Amino acid sequence: MTGKVLLAFDLDGTLAPLAARPDEAVVPDDVQHMLAVLAVRTPVAIITGRGVRDARRMLWFSPRYVIGSHGAEGLPGEDQSTGAFAEQCRRWSQEIAQSGIRERIPGVLLEDKVYSLALHYRLARTPEAARAALLEVIGKLSPPPRIIEGKRVLNVVPREARHKGEALRALIAHAAVDRALYIGDDVTDEDVFMLRMPGVCTVRVEPAGDTAAELYVRRQSDVALLLREISRMLAA
Repeated sequence: MTGKVLLAFDLDGTLAPLAARPDEAVVPDDVQHMLAVLAVRTPVAIITGRGVRDARRMLWFSPRYVIGSHGAEGLPGEDQSTGAFAEQCRRWSQEIAQSGIRERIPGVLLEDKVYSLALHYRLARTPEAARAALLEVIGKLSPPPRIIEGKRVLNVVPREARHKGEALRALIAHAAVDRALYIGDDVTDEDVFMLRMPGVCTVRVEPAGDTAAELYVRRQSDVALLLREISRMLAA
């Protein structure tokens, strides 16, 4: 591996093990150290469903790019368009609160990320019943949002916002590279996996029969091993 390549990563479930609550997730120090070393050699991007501020809170190193809310927040030169997304999400958050869903189904968590919302149901007593009830509430939101399903979470995003695949395409152009590697772990990353762009390699954490990713690692802990190999190749 020679020359500049954009290294892009999802956060939860990829760099950080999944946690029961979003605020409990931690990126291990050894992973951050390897990313910090890589960031000196080549552009590094974090493309996450979290808000940009929340994502940066989890990182003690400084990647060149941090893109939040599944692509809706943080892209260079697109700050003006995000104001409308924030207002839309504010109204949706009020509608969801007025529905009483969190009172009716204990364990449902509403995460307001300003430019998108996440409704977590991992802690609900009957997750599938919680999911069905949440989808019913989301279906009544106006204007209708884009729904991105994750691992026991429903992400609610403005339809006009960029998705992760479009965000990666924009970052490749901004960083002036012709090659990129993206590592992600679930349905929210399929927008990147389906790009099929020349020079872009995609890796999924944990194998899945219905993924568009080209390669996979067996478990989240294997990401650290992959980072070591990438670092070795760049050093060579």
